[in-house]
Amino acid sequence: MNQMDSIIEDLYSDNGCKLHKLCQKEMARFGGISQKDYDDFYSRVGYEITKARESYDSSHGKSFKDYIFGVIKFSIQKEMTYKNRSKRQNFIESEEEDEYGNLIKKKEYITDISLDTPIDEENGLCIGDILPSSFDLDNVLAEKLGDFYSDNVKNYLEHLPEMPRKVAKLIMKGYKRDDIKRILNITEKQYIQCFTVMKLYENKRILYQEKREIVMEEEEMNTMLEQDVIEDYKNTSYSIESISKQLNRKRLRDDHILQRHSGQWKKFAKSELIADILRGKSLTQIIICEEIKDGLRMQWLIDGKQRCTTLDDFLHDGFSISKNVKNYNIKYQTPRIDEVGNEILNEDGFIVMEWKIFDMRGKKFSQLPEELQDVFKDRQIPVLYETNCSKRDIAEDIARFNRNRPMNKAQNGWLELEEGFAELVDSIAKMPFFQPEFVGSSYTRTNNTSGAIRRIIVESVMVSDFIEDFCDFNHICVFLSEEASDSNFTEFYSLVERLTEICKTEKSAELFNTKDSFLWFGLFSRFSKLNIEDKRFRDFMDDFTSLRKLKMKGKSFNDILDESKSTKEKSIVIKKINHLEMLMMKYFNMKGGEGTKYKNIEYYTYERGI
Repeated sequence: MNQMDSIIEDLYSDNGCKLHKLCQKEMARFGGISQKDYDDFYSRVGYEITKARESYDSSHGKSFKDYIFGVIKFSIQKEMTYKNRSKRQNFIESEEEDEYGNLIKKKEYITDISLDTPIDEENGLCIGDILPSSFDLDNVLAEKLGDFYSDNVKNYLEHLPEMPRKVAKLIMKGYKRDDIKRILNITEKQYIQCFTVMKLYENKRILYQEKREIVMEEEEMNTMLEQDVIEDYKNTSYSIESISKQLNRKRLRDDHILQRHSGQWKKFAKSELIADILRGKSLTQIIICEEIKDGLRMQWLIDGKQRCTTLDDFLHDGFSISKNVKNYNIKYQTPRIDEVGNEILNEDGFIVMEWKIFDMRGKKFSQLPEELQDVFKDRQIPVLYETNCSKRDIAEDIARFNRNRPMNKAQNGWLELEEGFAELVDSIAKMPFFQPEFVGSSYTRTNNTSGAIRRIIVESVMVSDFIEDFCDFNHICVFLSEEASDSNFTEFYSLVERLTEICKTEKSAELFNTKDSFLWFGLFSRFSKLNIEDKRFRDFMDDFTSLRKLKMKGKSFNDILDESKSTKEKSIVIKKINHLEMLMMKYFNMKGGEGTKYKNIEYYTYERGI
């Protein structure tokens, strides 16, 4: 008898006593295995041991005894995975006749796919984020009132950019994914980008309101909000459910024009917040400012927007918990149940409670145990409520409370822009040209949430109309608030519309990026005064790869870039835009003309650069 046979025979001696003990030791690590399941585990182990004779390789430096112990552990784990998968999997049940003509029931299990399987890594979108839940975007969009959509759905569509709106409307008409891509002539990536925009919290929460008002009873936040107060601030707290309802009813607004967008947090950070809530960890205050306008009390959420929108989104099944969340086992109490399903009472008639552990990874709100759902909805968020604030007070508070937070330069400078102009900029930012799916530019969804698109628009208006006063972004916002008019922004809107028609190539996308867009918007503003067909500007952009090497006044555009340490210094910006303008005019073989501002410009010959 060789060594392998000897070891296996020893395991099976005395009716397999040693083997069973090894199996039971490993099974005890999992729990939830009843006596009736033991034979299944023993059978799996026996099968794997038989295969181990052939798979063992002594050259790996491990003895057969150690190898066989590993096989036993692996077999138990494999059988446990199989049993759990069978419990969790969806299945299709059917009946068919056996060889004797008897009807037997047959289950066909549907293969599991991880909820964290990524489908759009750039935007952090995974399968779990698009699965139907208690709030199903597809179902909500399909709801109609007679031949008309509900007010909420119409409002939702109005807030979407052009391409995502088209996708949403086709979904409403019952078209499937492949049909939509074919009809709109878009790629899989573009479809996913559209769907990602459709599922952004700021958009889909418009649809929450109608749903939540049906299922939630009427509740006011706090009687304090309905009474006149003298103090500058009050400390209080509101439940998550109450905050969610007030946000959806717009009694509490988180969309102050000076605020940065929601969606700043990645899925991991959002999941960690939910875990802290369910574990009862302490939370920092959110800040609400009260503004009185024409006798109307308006309440603005100015600090804590990312937290509150994350909580509201999770409450509506807006995302599933990341598989990487650190504290995923949540301990909670639930009534003890007897063998027939009744709650057990003590001698005084009170329900006997017991502790359970819930693994929250990959779960949405509706998949939490009812006890944890109640804990989440009832959790109190501390609030600092500031009363009777002016617009200036609110702007200062937004900056003050974000002073030590990761608020980028574009978001900070934005606070200085006059509110009416800020609204115009936000309207421009929703144009198709600035959307990720537009082929003629290279912007991403992150550029929007980070405030980069706002910055591009503001700087472009400055280069177009006030280039001699160009400065850093913060002071540009101050300058425009004092010197600009609505027409500066409406004219820029018109320029963007024209560019949308001609910029539909990869070459234009290379130029309209977050770094250089403001230069090209400013250049097109000057081009628009030349009375030349817009498509000629597209030609210039398409040829710019070679034109950037040509020298004007002894320097090429590449030479200017090499000399520049800063891309936003006033002298450099003016030098770049003037060089681009001369190069453009030479490209069109012009020396100024009637009706243009170029009559006195002298154009220099150019030579090819090295």
